[in-house]
Amino acid sequence: MLEDTAEEVAKRFPGTKTLLLDANFPFFNGFPLLPHLSHDDGEKADLAFYYRDENGYLPGATRSPIGYFAFEDGPTECSKSWPSLRWDFGFVQPVWRSYELDTERTRTVMQVLSADARVGKIFIEPHLVSRLGVAHNKVRFQGCRAARHDDHIHFQM
Repeated sequence: MLEDTAEEVAKRFPGTKTLLLDANFPFFNGFPLLPHLSHDDGEKADLAFYYRDENGYLPGATRSPIGYFAFEDGPTECSKSWPSLRWDFGFVQPVWRSYELDTERTRTVMQVLSADARVGKIFIEPHLVSRLGVAHNKVRFQGCRAARHDDHIHFQM
């Protein structure tokens, strides 16, 4: 399924690299790598966003070294509360690369995932659903106590 998704995006945008961030890498048996709540059953995966700079698309690039925690600016309805895995990491945001979200490729991968019958749910922040125009019954908000999804795309089968 991951290969099918990457191939479809590359067919529409030749030269595109789709990066898999996490596909149930366990911290230890039965416990997902933090801050994940559910990556423990072989049915969830995270994909990196696609990025560009002033020269165009950046194949295989992420804003942070690990592909997570470099959040896209946008409004949230979530208040800061504890306990929560919705980490902001405000102190490191200025350190990350200043790449721009490649909206065309990111929109396309969202559409490909939404159209795939094997995909049950896709998590991405509501402000990005609006920005990308990817509203679909599979596209959902994960809630205010789960990890943010404005730095990657989470999907599950």
